[in-house]
Amino acid sequence: MARRLPRGQRTRERILATALRLFAKRGYAAVSIEEIAHAAGVTKGAVYHWFADKDDLGRELQHELYERLSLASMRAFVAGDDVVSNMARAFDTYLALLGDLGEARFFLRDAWVIPALDEAGRADHEDAVAMLRDVVAAAVERRELVALDPEALARVLMGTFAEATLHVLRTGERAAAEDVVHHVLESLRARASQRRAVRT
Repeated sequence: MARRLPRGQRTRERILATALRLFAKRGYAAVSIEEIAHAAGVTKGAVYHWFADKDDLGRELQHELYERLSLASMRAFVAGDDVVSNMARAFDTYLALLGDLGEARFFLRDAWVIPALDEAGRADHEDAVAMLRDVVAAAVERRELVALDPEALARVLMGTFAEATLHVLRTGERAAAEDVVHHVLESLRARASQRRAVRT
């Protein structure tokens, strides 16, 4: 059964959905608040009730899309499974959902190069780094991962995930990105490091 939203909230969701459709079709820079309001069947005042300006609307749209992807990825974690398998599964889930976003994919691709949207993207990125740092720190402590600095490792992994995401947003192809990310993650297993040490 679909959840029922309060009337004002339904208006907000309609504005966001309309903006996403227009941004994906014509590009972020080419769309005005007036056009969003007209296409959504609301007044400009209704748009400004929810959003300070177009950039505020774009940041909120970007945040909501990435939050949806991130939450779905975290749900892919399997309790009791090793951290490398869980991170690989979460990333695969993320990329699969990204590919299923349809028109939203085009907006997210463009959002990477829109300075006005960078602030929200940076805040979301820092939240994700903090969460990943906690995950890898616990795994290093359990000796599941090689003994690397958790902060540095989390940031390098997030950079890897971000570039793989951008590759998929630009090309629509995810298999190669998954292969690279899986290879990077597998190299972090503590036992892989021990095997290399034995061979040398």
